[in-house]
Amino acid sequence: MKAIRGSLYYMNLNGGKTSIDREITAQAKAGFDLLWVNGPAFSLESLQMLGEQGQFDPIAYMLDEAHAMGMKVIIEVMADSNWYMRWDLEADLERSDRIVSILAQRYGIHPAFEGYYLGNELYIVHGKDKEYIRTLWASIAAQCRSSTPGCKIVASPFFVSDSHEVLGYPYECPEAYEQFWDEMLTGCDLDIVMLQDSGAEHGAFYSVEEREPYFAAVASACNRHGVELWGNIELAEIDVKDYIELKQFRGEHGANGEGFHDRRWKRVPLPKLNKKSELASKYCRHLVSWGFQQFISPESGMPGCQSYYEAFCRWNLDRREKAVQHES
Repeated sequence: MKAIRGSLYYMNLNGGKTSIDREITAQAKAGFDLLWVNGPAFSLESLQMLGEQGQFDPIAYMLDEAHAMGMKVIIEVMADSNWYMRWDLEADLERSDRIVSILAQRYGIHPAFEGYYLGNELYIVHGKDKEYIRTLWASIAAQCRSSTPGCKIVASPFFVSDSHEVLGYPYECPEAYEQFWDEMLTGCDLDIVMLQDSGAEHGAFYSVEEREPYFAAVASACNRHGVELWGNIELAEIDVKDYIELKQFRGEHGANGEGFHDRRWKRVPLPKLNKKSELASKYCRHLVSWGFQQFISPESGMPGCQSYYEAFCRWNLDRREKAVQHES
């Protein structure tokens, strides 16, 4: 039994000290000891602006607050959020190099700093696309290790169970994921793979049991390369019955549909969350999550968030206590 250690925290430059304080406090009270952060605050342009004299730096403030709460922080490296539409290796290598240089110099020595998250969310790709990822990740990892000795290098891929390719993703069987990650982990120099557990692009219809072969496959590849597999447990899902409904939900808007305000977005019921966590715990060293900030945190503003948050805190703290007892 494992507790969830943290959740992806999306940061932009609009938040002030109060909002950062409240969100980190909410996460700490839920039993989290890891902040895993991404968003516009970590773009090259934002980082350059934050370096200007007199500019409030929310990243530095977040690191200070995390340290005060006894939490570690993993920060995203993302050359361009639309990388998968461009596949421009030369440009993304250059931008990533500049981003890592700033992150390492400005934040890398902070006592809360734990490592770098390679933000390219990946399933299976082939040919030139695969070489783009392998080359990009290997280059970033080498620079991170050189500039921040002892840091962790993290990625968070996903898998797709859409065998009829309704959403347009090429379907690959679980065995293909084992082979793919066996090849990817040769030379990319990752420490941790956080496997997203949805398997259906947030669709609620995909059973927990059907996800296990994919966890087993990626776990086998990670074990061969001495890479830790962590489970990335999604805390929210889209209430649709199949991939056809999910495609209709998305429309022209992308994976999140018209936005998180759409009433078909639902928090994962705690009994199902328990099953998801048990499956991931079977194969993974640690658990993290996505969706806390957007759907569960009291700061989310979502209807009903307070009652679910309180129940989630009890559930996760209980799991953490039992895990500690088991280890002792």
